[in-house]
Amino acid sequence: MDITDRQKKVLYCIVQEYINTKAPVSSKKVLENATLDRSSATVRNDMNRLMKFGYIYQPHTSAGRVPTDKGLRFYVNELLKIREEIKAKNNYVDNAAMFPIGDMEKVLAGAAKLLSSSTKSIVIIEKPSPLNLRINRIVVTQVSKNFSIANIITTLGLSSSIPMQHSEISNIEDIEDMLNKMMKGLTLNEFKTRLREIILKTNSFKDFNLVELERGFLEITEKLSVESYDDYLTDGLANLLMNDKITLKKLQNILSYVSGETFYEDLFELDNAIYVGKEHGLRFLDDFSVMIDNFYSESKMIGRVAIIFDKYSKYDHIIDSFDFMTNRLTEYFTVVSRNI
Repeated sequence: MDITDRQKKVLYCIVQEYINTKAPVSSKKVLENATLDRSSATVRNDMNRLMKFGYIYQPHTSAGRVPTDKGLRFYVNELLKIREEIKAKNNYVDNAAMFPIGDMEKVLAGAAKLLSSSTKSIVIIEKPSPLNLRINRIVVTQVSKNFSIANIITTLGLSSSIPMQHSEISNIEDIEDMLNKMMKGLTLNEFKTRLREIILKTNSFKDFNLVELERGFLEITEKLSVESYDDYLTDGLANLLMNDKITLKKLQNILSYVSGETFYEDLFELDNAIYVGKEHGLRFLDDFSVMIDNFYSESKMIGRVAIIFDKYSKYDHIIDSFDFMTNRLTEYFTVVSRNI
């Protein structure tokens, strides 16, 4: 152990005070805020030792102290220990998120916007791949004698409708029942590769225009397949501008990086954790911390959420807001998967 318990208290106080004020912390301020029955000279000696071991630094002579990434890492670890011990379940997101059932894109966009607003961070959500979603039901609604609408509903509530023209038919319910028997439980990927086989099985319905049916289902599959090329949803880039320590040149580098092809790959190669400052290794983002975790449907992981925030933020608030949102996404997709 390189520092004593008292020095840990001093360090915790310095980090917390700096996060709250964004101003270097003096020994006098530590004595005012920490429960220490010690003199100012003792606290200054403790601060010198903390500097020696790289937990804090002094911007210039006679200034107070500022925590380094190592000091922030100590603070986050202690904060997580405290949270684990007291099992606190405080939620700092004041507004309940009203997510529209059945539109996954709007659900995730709403979650990202709410979380970025609450934490003043950049939020990146790795979306579930539509091609891996299983078909729960196909609903065919006859609008007229020669026109129907087919709606494909998947396990996460993602649905899309396609129009189908056909000859005059009277057995639309039978056709819907047949389609459900053949397609329920398939993924959209399986559906795409077995489409011709599935379509040919409908030849018992002589009155149905199989060419239109095949074309229609190809269109809906291609429409859903487009989602696989847009795997991530991002919100809160403007929050970068709130960090007054970032120079214009560095801001330009950051914006170029996060808009590039490699950023998402670099980000989601990281394991689920809290990364302080340079720990995450993301280019140009050493002034920021990163937090990553999964969200689920039932017990199946279906996507990940990452937030990038000022490394001198209020971590207790960030963690509470982040946990709140990942839990709500899990609840939403679990409820949807049970009820669709």
